[in-house]
Formats: sequence, C-alpha cells, structure tokens
Amino acid sequence: MEPIILASGSLRRQEYFKLLGLPFNIMPSYVDETAPSDLSPREQAEHIAERKVKRILEILDGRLPLWILGADTIVSIDNKIFGKPANRQEAYDMLKTFSGRSHEVITAMALYVGREKRIAIKSVSSLVRFSNLSHEEIEWYLDTGEWQGVAGGYQIQALASCFISHIEGSYSGIVGLPIHEFYGMLRENGYPYGA
Repeated sequence: MEPIILASGSLRRQEYFKLLGLPFNIMPSYVDETAPSDLSPREQAEHIAERKVKRILEILDGRLPLWILGADTIVSIDNKIFGKPANRQEAYDMLKTFSGRSHEVITAMALYVGREKRIAIKSVSSLVRFSNLSHEEIEWYLDTGEWQGVAGGYQIQALASCFISHIEGSYSGIVGLPIHEFYGMLRENGYPYGA
C-alpha cells in the first residue's frame, strides 16, 4: 500500500491509522489553528484541515507525495467554538458549559490526492451529551491532566467517558478521525487499499 503523510501529531489519529493497517509518516504541520470568524464551525474545521495539507505541500517544496491527510476537530455549542484550552481555568469553564447539555463535535478531513494534484474535503458532525457535573467532579477530572491539548478540554476515549450520557454520530470522529468516512474517502479517491 502507498504511504500517507499524516499532517498531525495526534496519537489518536496515529492509532486509527495503525488499526486500519495503513502505512504512514508523521509530519505535523504546526499551522495556526484559527480560522476566519465569519465561517461556520464546520467550515472552520474544513479550512484548518485544508491549511494543514497545504502547509505540508509547502514544506515538501515541489516533492509531491501521493497522499496527505490533514484533519481538525472542533467542539461547538450554539456556533461558539471551544478549542484546546490554554489553561486549567479555561478547561474548567468549558466543562462547566458542557454540563447537562449536548454539544457538537466536528472532525474535518482534507485528503491530498497526488496523482490528480487536488484536495478532497469531508467533515463529520456528532453530538455529545454530558451529564450534570458538580464542581468537585470537574476538579477531579482536571487533576488527571487529560484536558491538555485536546479540543473541548476532554477525551471521550478516556476518563471523560464517565460524564457522557449519550452520543449521536461517529465515536471515532469524536476521538479525532471518523474511520467509516475516512475509509470511504480513500476508496472514492482511488487509494489502493489492500494492494
């Protein structure tokens, strides 16, 4: 199979690539993950995922790979975006906002198809409902450090699962890479899966 450049340092995305048996090289793009505020949360996620791919193309400077995947996950409520918390207080405020409510998790994928020199984009939206959280529960969770470096300040695949009463949509998309849709994207764009 042909190797894919993963424009991300996300351990979760790497785990999914390994699960799918895909050969890959890690090349984090380190782009500014802010997008124009007049875009919807979905459009912002897609914009950032595409920017990650374009940054890798710039870094490669004319050496065109066959495949690059850039992905971005955004958490939002009422069109307000909750990115990666900068500090513990910001993480606390996010979790307090999510308490007893549903929020949207959007993961956008941008796939560079080298043979055609184009970028295909797809995004997946899921809903996550938190149970009501007490001050003590939030503080306990923050003490684990799981909130650091993740959109929305929590990891659904770890201890935060204690707080989640319902999800609707793609579990793997909430984690950071919607496997079903990613696999479909590869097939639609001619990736030689299994070859």
